[in-house]
Amino acid sequence: MDVFELYSFFLFSVVIVYLIMFLISIRNSDGPLSSVFSLICLASAVYVLGAAFQFNSKNVEGVLFSQKLKYFGVSFISGLWLIFAYIVYFRKKMNLVMILIVFLIPALVLFLVSTNEYHGLYYSGIDVYQHGEYLFSRRTTGPLYYLHVSYAYFVVGFCMYSFSMGWVKGRFKLTNPFFLLFSGVLLSGILSGFYLLGVTPFWIDMMPVGYFVLALFSGIGIFKYKILEINEIYDKDIFSEIKEGLMLVSHDGILLDYNKSAQTVFGWLHEKNKGLPIHFLDSRFSVSAGARNFYINTGHGDEKRIYEFRLTELEGKRKTGGYLYIFLDVTEKMCLIDKLRYMADHDSLTGAFTRGGILAEAKKLLSAYKNKGRIFSLCMIDVDYFKEINDNYGHIAGNRMLCELVEAFSQVLDGKGMLGRYGGEEFLVLIPDAAMEEAAGFAEKLRAGIEAMTVPFGENTLSVTVSVGVVSAGSYPGEEETIDVLVSRADRALYRAKNSGRNRVCVFGEDAL
Repeated sequence: MDVFELYSFFLFSVVIVYLIMFLISIRNSDGPLSSVFSLICLASAVYVLGAAFQFNSKNVEGVLFSQKLKYFGVSFISGLWLIFAYIVYFRKKMNLVMILIVFLIPALVLFLVSTNEYHGLYYSGIDVYQHGEYLFSRRTTGPLYYLHVSYAYFVVGFCMYSFSMGWVKGRFKLTNPFFLLFSGVLLSGILSGFYLLGVTPFWIDMMPVGYFVLALFSGIGIFKYKILEINEIYDKDIFSEIKEGLMLVSHDGILLDYNKSAQTVFGWLHEKNKGLPIHFLDSRFSVSAGARNFYINTGHGDEKRIYEFRLTELEGKRKTGGYLYIFLDVTEKMCLIDKLRYMADHDSLTGAFTRGGILAEAKKLLSAYKNKGRIFSLCMIDVDYFKEINDNYGHIAGNRMLCELVEAFSQVLDGKGMLGRYGGEEFLVLIPDAAMEEAAGFAEKLRAGIEAMTVPFGENTLSVTVSVGVVSAGSYPGEEETIDVLVSRADRALYRAKNSGRNRVCVFGEDAL
């Protein structure tokens, strides 16, 4: 493969890279910033595709067609980057009038290129020559060619300024995504300049190389550091509708002012209450309490909202000039966090605690036992011959049985204990405030309930038994107890129950029940 074949392969590879970035950007986010970036990727792909076709053209007609195809992409790339940088810098969407102004020159350029053979205002001539099997061309610029060049480098300058400001705010860290965007635009502009100055070999269009560098740097900055999500938070519906709530108070806690967003949340915010102490209006607010970050809940049921507050100190010339309460509606965020925590701690099949979740609860009980003397017991449960259910009736039947077991365990515990799925068909039950004898009684009740339980499955009726090992914290005062030690004791009692014929309860250190 010679250098020309390698460059042709490179061009088509860049097209693929941009198309992949286009698909990722429209799939991962739905805000204005990601929408603009997806269009940048699509326009860049069209431009580089035209460059690839031009490089591989075998006649003048193919060169001219590819040239026009390129400008269906490159005409709009600068305008799209200008809109992207505008959103990043001003943290808001560009209005329709500004968008029309931004695309005025790109639209004119596309028109000039598409109709150039009739007026020659963009290119006044073209020279074509053969080198091996490749056809190269050099164009003589027309009077309006540098209108596009000037516009493009104006956009490069604005992008570099916008991204550099983000880099400065990030304290000049090289891992800052704005540094990557700044570097990508800078290098792309330099490489494109080489082509515009006519210093590239055979006048080959090297701008795709610059676009590849820009794709590499912007891809890392956007997809690794999630810059789309970081900036688009300013355009989420929840922020455009609710916005930040602001309440201004004096240094001694007197309510001075507020905005409309705050007033929609707190009904006591109205003109007659200005000048009153804010803690008198709502005891949850107090500048003297020293709280700087806190949450407040309002409403009930479906109307419940959660607000995150930050108390910011405003500096005066000699002393604190006042305080500003800034708050946001974080209901969706907190609900998502709660949902993720639940998913992390609970088994997706049965709804019981996961192994990690139940062990975390066990550690809390052990800490309460050591610090406050609060006793608790632990039961290790194993389903006898559970493998036969899977082997004879299939895993769907096995899953159904596990769910029914958890439901039966929960009914017996009746909120007095915690249940976790420790392994495949092993369960761990924690019983707070229960000594060995009471825990053994619970375990026997669990065992008897499962023995009497039947589960209909198709034309079959399924049933199982369980073996249980029981241990209580503090049963051996002279020995150090950890969760691992307690689980190991319960496990040993469980295996003694299984070795004694199954379907029974064994207490650690005692005979089977």
